[in-house]
Amino acid sequence: MRSVLALSAFALLAAAQAALAEAPANTIMKVAPPGPPKTDAMDAQVLCTHKVQMELAQLGALQARLKLTAAQKPVFEAWKKARTDMFLAIPCPPLPVGLEVPAPKRVENQIAATSASLEGLKKELPATQALYNVLTPDQKAVFDGPIRLSVPPPGAAEKPVPPTPVH
Repeated sequence: MRSVLALSAFALLAAAQAALAEAPANTIMKVAPPGPPKTDAMDAQVLCTHKVQMELAQLGALQARLKLTAAQKPVFEAWKKARTDMFLAIPCPPLPVGLEVPAPKRVENQIAATSASLEGLKKELPATQALYNVLTPDQKAVFDGPIRLSVPPPGAAEKPVPPTPVH
């Protein structure tokens, strides 16, 4: 009986040791998570969804920081729509431009992405100018700051006081 248990334990240990063996040199061991396999296209679509959600959240945070009046809100909404349309016009997932793509196709993809961005910016500009014209100087200071991060513009925060040297 003991020999059967010992033999079973030895077989189990040998199988486990083989499973945990080091990967051959110059390879990467990958462990697949349980469940259906994910594809790169699924991952790319999730990233695109997250980027859109982040952009919308940042625009909402900017709107809150601007403290818009009732008269300014429709102008802001028009700008927000133009900004969102510009963001959505850029291909997502992005067109491949890596070295795996033949050079002519890579250049075509770069042109398509750049053109979409440029056209979106051209459409956004009139809405940006209209919004900027109705903002107060304090609101302009917020709007001129890093819009994408919705953080205070440079110089708005107090600068830290350097510590006094101890002698």
